[in-house]
Amino acid sequence: MSDKQTEQGRPRLERYKRQWHKFASNRLSLLGLVVVLLLIVLAVFAGKIAPYPEHAGLYLDFQSANQGPSLQHIAGTDEYGRDIFSRMLFGLRVSLEIGLLVLAIGVPIGVLLGLIAGYHRNTWIDTAIMRFTDLFMAVPPLVLALVVVAMFTPGFFFAAIGIAVAWWPWYTRLTYSLVTSLSNEMYVKYAELSGAKSRHIILKEILPNAISPIFTKMSLDMGMIIIIASSMSFVGLGVQPPAPSLGSMVSNGIKFLPEFWWIPVFPALFVVLIVLGFNLLGDGLRDVFAIEEL
Repeated sequence: MSDKQTEQGRPRLERYKRQWHKFASNRLSLLGLVVVLLLIVLAVFAGKIAPYPEHAGLYLDFQSANQGPSLQHIAGTDEYGRDIFSRMLFGLRVSLEIGLLVLAIGVPIGVLLGLIAGYHRNTWIDTAIMRFTDLFMAVPPLVLALVVVAMFTPGFFFAAIGIAVAWWPWYTRLTYSLVTSLSNEMYVKYAELSGAKSRHIILKEILPNAISPIFTKMSLDMGMIIIIASSMSFVGLGVQPPAPSLGSMVSNGIKFLPEFWWIPVFPALFVVLIVLGFNLLGDGLRDVFAIEEL
């Protein structure tokens, strides 16, 4: 690496160090990061960590049904004798996969439309895109997702599609606001006066400076997406049995309250932990990027 490249890389490295220092100074943000990393490890290695991985599929053992928490089953067993902790780990994997799939579908669509509408503001393009976005935003995300899934076969893929259909407008609105603000910056005006094409200005000048707020929102949204996915499973329109889902585990376990309380309580607490971890992480990222922009 040349000396010139080294000199150019130093400001970026210093900025990353400064951002990490500000993030690490917030203990709740660090806690959120640790929780999220732990959840990812549990999800990725669920097959090896789960004490009874075979219980994540079709499995019946009525002699072990409805057993309370013990050393053999730390979260107890359900009405079919399946280990609840093992199913929670695989349910966590499903929840994270749905969250990532929703973001992979919804974010590019929403950001692209927001970039186009924001750069071409006060034109028919802006009006058409934003009115179409407002139409989707008028319907609560859970209701819209349930309607979409109800039109197709309930399951993992269509649950993600349904949530993504309800989620992209929020990224369109966020990106539109960011582009409207960034379009007045001097470097954008300079690129326009230099004769740069609209595609270059949007993708090379504006988008890189809008990434931080978008990334922060993605982190905050993971928790909410998992709640909606769990709610869909709760009403039977999400992941279908025998595949484990945290929402369906809570739904099926409610009828056993209060005698067999552990059946719904532990999956519900797991959902709370997931949402808390992503929210704390997102809050920390938001504070860091907000300070950097000042």
